[in-house]
Amino acid sequence: MARVPTGISGFDELIEGGFIENDVILLTGGPGAGKSTFGSQYLYAGIMNYNEPGVYVTFEETPARIMRNMWRHGWDMERLIKENKLRIIRVDPIAYDRYIMRSMETGQQGDHENATLETVLKQIYASVTEIDAKRLFIDSLTSLKISPDPVHVRHIVLEFIKNIESFDCTTLITSEINKDPENFSVEEYLAEGVICLKVFRIDGERIRSLEILKMRGVKHDEVLRPYVISDKGIIVYSDHSVIGKEADVFSLQRCSILGEED
Repeated sequence: MARVPTGISGFDELIEGGFIENDVILLTGGPGAGKSTFGSQYLYAGIMNYNEPGVYVTFEETPARIMRNMWRHGWDMERLIKENKLRIIRVDPIAYDRYIMRSMETGQQGDHENATLETVLKQIYASVTEIDAKRLFIDSLTSLKISPDPVHVRHIVLEFIKNIESFDCTTLITSEINKDPENFSVEEYLAEGVICLKVFRIDGERIRSLEILKMRGVKHDEVLRPYVISDKGIIVYSDHSVIGKEADVFSLQRCSILGEED
């Protein structure tokens, strides 16, 4: 099976060299965990290191703000757009919300949901084919899960991922962490892989950790690995753990040489 290296320092060795080509991978985490940075780095490295064009789909941030934020890592995304190697498209969440709420008021949920979802998918596919993209980053799936009916939410997510799988791209999709253990997130079951970014404190120090919950067809690492968000992007420390003796060693090294930034 062909592999797609992420280009994220320290991460690929945890998954035997990269994602399986054309898989859909879910990236979960709370606010500030670095999901957008992870996805942007995945696209940027694909273009610069592997000549694989990419599409960034945003439901929340504007393309201008994304490009501005990524400048701090030295990633000139505007130049890549001009060179037809990258597309950043924004799906209007307000318009999507309006469609869903109107469908609920009229009782014609299926028709409006399908029409809106089809519009979103066509918009994404048009950008993918325009530059022959090989990598796709969607931020975030949470914006599609606004219906109060969990059955409708699962239908939308199922249709969305099923269609994305046909785009011939290796896709990374973000989602917020599911805080309700009794209601599973259907995307966690549908995706071929699930990566969880966590932020917590140990002895007053904030620690970022990465856990690979699953990666079908891949012998993947199962240890909580620390990572930082540096000037050069995300760095995963694949030889360290956030628990036990290895955690103490990593903490000392991080404080002395890493210079982590939020």
